[in-house]
Amino acid sequence: MLKKISKYLVIFIIIVIFAIWVSTGFYTVRSGEEAIVLRFGCQVRKVSNAGLNWHVPAPIEEVIKVNMLEVKRIEYGYKTLETVKDSSYLEYADIPRQLMLTGDENLVNIEAAIQYQVSRAEDYIFNVRDQTYTLEAAVEASIRRVIANHVLDEVLTENKFEIQQEIKEDLQDTCDIYNMGVIILAVQLQDVNPPEEVDAAFKDVANAREDRNSYINEAESYRNEVIPRARGNAAKIVNDALAYKEKRIAEAQGDVANFIQILEQYQQGKDVTRIRMYLETMEEILPGIDKYFVDSQDGLIKFLPLQPGQTNQNRPTQQEGGTN
Repeated sequence: MLKKISKYLVIFIIIVIFAIWVSTGFYTVRSGEEAIVLRFGCQVRKVSNAGLNWHVPAPIEEVIKVNMLEVKRIEYGYKTLETVKDSSYLEYADIPRQLMLTGDENLVNIEAAIQYQVSRAEDYIFNVRDQTYTLEAAVEASIRRVIANHVLDEVLTENKFEIQQEIKEDLQDTCDIYNMGVIILAVQLQDVNPPEEVDAAFKDVANAREDRNSYINEAESYRNEVIPRARGNAAKIVNDALAYKEKRIAEAQGDVANFIQILEQYQQGKDVTRIRMYLETMEEILPGIDKYFVDSQDGLIKFLPLQPGQTNQNRPTQQEGGTN
């Protein structure tokens, strides 16, 4: 009887152990994750659908899950230190690195941050033994290659954005060559400085460059202010000259038409026209003055009412010695 009970107890224990072993094969794939199922170290399938799944428990199979949406970060030349867990206050520690050599044979210290995502889970797991170390080595190699193709001024100030893009493209090419299964999202040069021994001299140069740019900006501002004003004045002078030209042309044309009209009248009656022109001229020269016409033959003063309102009642009766 005891043997029979022991036999059933052993069977029960084996069943419980087997059930526990089978239950360890359940795993959950979250949204944005991919699971690689390995059987004796070889990939047998990839699970991309989120939810509850099962695999043959260890040591036969194992599951490696990779977050495909996580943005990973590599820091080159420095390291972020979080003083308090879940704190927004961060500290940074410099990590000694070898100096970079620029294209004009100057030395420079560079700190950079690289963001990337996993693009192929199986390549990320199997093609690279130590993903972080390999990516850090690739980052350093890409930075050195790109910096060696630029002079120091471009690295420090002028072409920082273009250099970041070149490093990103070079690093992506390196990752593709080794099938690392990652995509480079961004490269940011956090800090670019010359060596400490010559830092003061470079700061003087940078300050001089800033002063030069300031003077250039002031000169351009003055130019942008003066040139439009001068152009406006020139346009006004030109417009005034054109208006004066049109005015003079119109006056000349009027004078010509008047001269032609007088010429026609003169040709029809020379004496009458000559006298009329003489009287009109005298009226313009001596306005507001009484005028008398004397006939040189009889010596009589003949009053001519050259102005409105004058009548023959106002004329003199005797010759008074010429013109008054």
